[in-house]
Amino acid sequence: MFKRKKETFYYAGHEVPALTPMDRYKCLDDATRGVLRKASKRIAFLMVVFFLCFSAIIGRLFYLTVLSYQSRSFTPSVLKTDLNIIRHNVLDRNGMILATSVPTKDLSINPKMVKSKDKETVAENLAKVLPGVSKEDVLNKINMGGSFRYIKRNITPLEQKDINWLGYYFLMETDGEKRVYPQGSLFSHLLGSVDIDNKGTAGIEKAYEPILAERNLMLSLDISVQDIVHRTLAQNIQKFKASGGTSIVMDVHTGEVLASVSLPDYNPNLALDADEDARFNKATLGAYEFGSVFKLFNTAMALDAGVIKPYDVFDATKPMKIGKKTFEDYRGQNRPLMVPEILIHSSNIGSIRIALKAGWQKQKEFLGRFGFYNPLPIKLPERTRTQYPRAKKWAEITSANVSFGYGISVSPLHLISAVSALVNGGYYRVPTFIKGGNKGRAEYQVLSKKVSDQMRHMMWGVINWNLKESDPIRAYAVGGKTGSANLLKNGKYVQGSLRTTFVCAFPMNDPKYAVLVVLENPQRIKETFNFNTAGWNAKPTGLQIVSEIAPYLGVPAQEEWEQPSYMKRAIETSLNAKKR
Repeated sequence: MFKRKKETFYYAGHEVPALTPMDRYKCLDDATRGVLRKASKRIAFLMVVFFLCFSAIIGRLFYLTVLSYQSRSFTPSVLKTDLNIIRHNVLDRNGMILATSVPTKDLSINPKMVKSKDKETVAENLAKVLPGVSKEDVLNKINMGGSFRYIKRNITPLEQKDINWLGYYFLMETDGEKRVYPQGSLFSHLLGSVDIDNKGTAGIEKAYEPILAERNLMLSLDISVQDIVHRTLAQNIQKFKASGGTSIVMDVHTGEVLASVSLPDYNPNLALDADEDARFNKATLGAYEFGSVFKLFNTAMALDAGVIKPYDVFDATKPMKIGKKTFEDYRGQNRPLMVPEILIHSSNIGSIRIALKAGWQKQKEFLGRFGFYNPLPIKLPERTRTQYPRAKKWAEITSANVSFGYGISVSPLHLISAVSALVNGGYYRVPTFIKGGNKGRAEYQVLSKKVSDQMRHMMWGVINWNLKESDPIRAYAVGGKTGSANLLKNGKYVQGSLRTTFVCAFPMNDPKYAVLVVLENPQRIKETFNFNTAGWNAKPTGLQIVSEIAPYLGVPAQEEWEQPSYMKRAIETSLNAKKR
């Protein structure tokens, strides 16, 4: 018999000793206890190994994410593919993508391999999975015969999947390329569009076809400035119930265009759906009479020729007659006006008297310096021919009309380029849509720096002579001029139907940028007290653009600009006359 092991009996209140790790094995035989001891040691060893590995991982993560974070430079990973994109990107001046190409698939068919009995079924099945493709189209292409016919270009991945499920062995998918415009309609007129073969048909796409086949093209345009101009112009076209409009922002020293908008516009991703009016680029292709804006050039011409001085006074007390035509001022002052006042109050009579004193020959020669008689030397295919009086017809009456912007038609891009020369010291730069496009190109001095300085002061006076000190636009020292011209219909001017224009530069103490706004046929509304001239619509639109783009372009608020004595006298005279 087995001898029972004697166990200790504990009474209530006795302290029970703690069990040691080996006590639990006392009931086991020696072999079993040995195996368990080895297992316990191995488990302990594995726990130590796991602990060390885990500690190493934690330590490495701490080093990478905390200790060495600021010392590391991050290089974005680029997915390398074998895609062969033929047409390169169009970028804005800061590298933002305006136009790019993406790889696609083109679907084609081998008509020879389609059995006669299957033609109807094949055409019907393809029409079901390909939106925009009809059964009749597919059937016609099959019946045309041959070994290759396109069914649809640039199919989508979903369409590709549905086609593959059909399992037709006579269908082929070949590599294609599709042009995409991420900004939609924002740059539509300048970028233009491409055809189904990705070849440029308009705008930058057509003009720079060879360059885009080799490398990316960086434009002078700024996507942020373009967005501000587009939004503001669209809002004010709607507000003033205009039929359309255009606006341009230019660097007055380089001739680089930072923004160019023409409305209505279109989405170049859907270019085939755009109508003719939406495709028309008013900024470069339109040729317009700009009305009183041309008084700037008329005044600069006479000053540059030395036939007038800023202090000179011209009689504008009553209408004047040349031949059978009578000229008068719109809401005239009916008093003698100093030269700056002729611009401030936009006097037709004063401007005519200046032109007649200078002579039509000087007027004609001076306007030619700004390229008003030739298409602009830009690569865009959408550029206009200007319209102007021929030499034999440029007589006294013609000179009078031209002095306040009638009888000569140029594009908005012509106009803003010329105004830039008026304020930048007198140098004309050819406008460009390419960043750095004028580097190395000649600039032409079209008027003296002295006259340019005088024009800056007078343009400043036009905007600021009666502005309140608290007006926020005063901080940017804006100078400019408005113009309102009757629209032509069937060769005749339509009274009350206007094209209104505002052109300005800022800051006039050190000009950097010019802004142009043109509105087509704005209506009389209650907010403008039933007026529809430029001062009520184009001018506030332009000043709104200036107030939004100036901070973005880094133009700070300007200190009060000291004016010459002739401007002080002209402003004082105008303010006193206003009080009467």
